[in-house]
Amino acid sequence: MQQHISWPTGNFLEGEALGESAQFQRRQEHPSNWDLRQERRDPLPFQGDEVPDPNGVHPPLAWTLIWRGSYSNLYGYYVQDIIRRWGYVMWHATRLDYTGAKELLARQWKADWGDTDPRDNLL
Repeated sequence: MQQHISWPTGNFLEGEALGESAQFQRRQEHPSNWDLRQERRDPLPFQGDEVPDPNGVHPPLAWTLIWRGSYSNLYGYYVQDIIRRWGYVMWHATRLDYTGAKELLARQWKADWGDTDPRDNLL
């Protein structure tokens, strides 16, 4: 029964729903407006931790850092566990600065992707 409800490692999403293949296939078969924004590299700058307009777009600083201030809807496989484990998108800008986490994020991202952008692999 266990094999039908979860992977031995505890992942309940069968078929690697967050994996590279599933994301690639979805983008090929059912591209969304978000995928088009990503393809165009629409600007997505950090606008501060305060959210005066709840209908506006206010990405966390860490998200804008790894995607260089442009739109990305990649997740799961593309942002490795070493980064996700410390909850990088939950940290406010001040905390990222004073703890040195911005530099840690940059090092961890570069260790995984080097100078490449994983979005380029989707084009």
